[in-house]
Amino acid sequence: MNRIPFLYDELDDFEHRIIYYESSRGCPFSCSYCLSSIDKSVRFRDAQTVVKELQFFLDRKVPQVKFVDRTFNCRHSHALTIWNYIREHDNGITNFHFEIAADLLNEEELALLNTMRPGLVQLEIGVQSTNQKTIEAIDRVMDFSHLCSVVKRVQSGHNIHQHLDLIAGLPWENFDSFRQSFNDVYHLYPDQLQLGFLKVLKGSRMQEKAEEYGIVYHSDPVYEVFYTNWISYQEILELKQIEDMVEVYYNSGQFPNTIRHLEKEFSDPFTMYQQMAAFYGQQGWWGQSHSRMQRFEMLREFIHSISENGIYDELLLLDLYLRENSKSRPKWAPDLQNEKKQFLDWFRQEEQEHQVLKGYEGFSARQMMNMVHLERFSIETAQLCGWEQQKEDTQECWVLFDYRNRNALDQNAGIYFIKSSLASL
Repeated sequence: MNRIPFLYDELDDFEHRIIYYESSRGCPFSCSYCLSSIDKSVRFRDAQTVVKELQFFLDRKVPQVKFVDRTFNCRHSHALTIWNYIREHDNGITNFHFEIAADLLNEEELALLNTMRPGLVQLEIGVQSTNQKTIEAIDRVMDFSHLCSVVKRVQSGHNIHQHLDLIAGLPWENFDSFRQSFNDVYHLYPDQLQLGFLKVLKGSRMQEKAEEYGIVYHSDPVYEVFYTNWISYQEILELKQIEDMVEVYYNSGQFPNTIRHLEKEFSDPFTMYQQMAAFYGQQGWWGQSHSRMQRFEMLREFIHSISENGIYDELLLLDLYLRENSKSRPKWAPDLQNEKKQFLDWFRQEEQEHQVLKGYEGFSARQMMNMVHLERFSIETAQLCGWEQQKEDTQECWVLFDYRNRNALDQNAGIYFIKSSLASL
């Protein structure tokens, strides 16, 4: 591995780039769908060489370095050396992505990960299925209950993005068992849930067993599954549409409060996305390009087709302004024109005292008004979102969205609760 040349020093522009980096090759595991299973030997690049090359990226403030090691943490000493180095030499900008086996993480590694700057590290964890017969058929070893405990332990630090993967089209996984696998993983609430589809790679053991399993797949790259003995072509197509819904409404991170509450309207999360996909089809929305605001409006239409609860309009408004200081107010939002003068009065007071907006010194009241967003929400929404308890006799609260101070993990605006009523502003 040390003989592989480092070629990135020939590049000049690293701004907005994702750098792919390899510190090891091979994998100790035997997953039948993976070409790495053919050769179980693992070769490592010398750790001192690795940290020297990582410093090159740190010095140039590369936005993300994505390790392509098949199982980064298969050697604990290697992983610890690199993780300790990037923690100690953190430039406050660069993010490092690692594909790991969650059940291999030991106590020392978990403790170290919990000390990382929020946003410094993100982890990708391949679950693939929670169907035990499927796990055995693909030659994986996984204790899902232990994996759950590790994922929750990492989550407890509130500092690391976790990306969990599932694969549809595996042996012994029919539509209903995939539904269960999806729900099992979804209820861990990872930052992203990747719904992928089996690729029958040439030379893999899965290819050798394709006929036995009734796996029919595309003859050209990327050799993706069409159907198997357990799942039909139509079901694969349906899962493709569900995948799209998950990408737009969950993995985007743009609708967290709305989706989390909407789940309660359905028997399980999979059914929610399944019905959402069906609604898209009924409305003729597939095959079209949609703006972010249109996605909000489409979700609102879907919600109104199954619920008359007005709380969803507020949750949609909350999710919209958490990510974006939108100057085009959505059509379902209440009119706040009558409150503009009170808004200005509050910002003029804030211009003098800066009791809430720290770091805005030197900006005028009107400038701050344009830089942040002030919105009214009901007490029901406040309580639903776990916000601070308000006085019992108040019916509303006011929330300030601060876009200069975002959460490093989800990029949501910082929020402040100011006064419970505009009358007191």
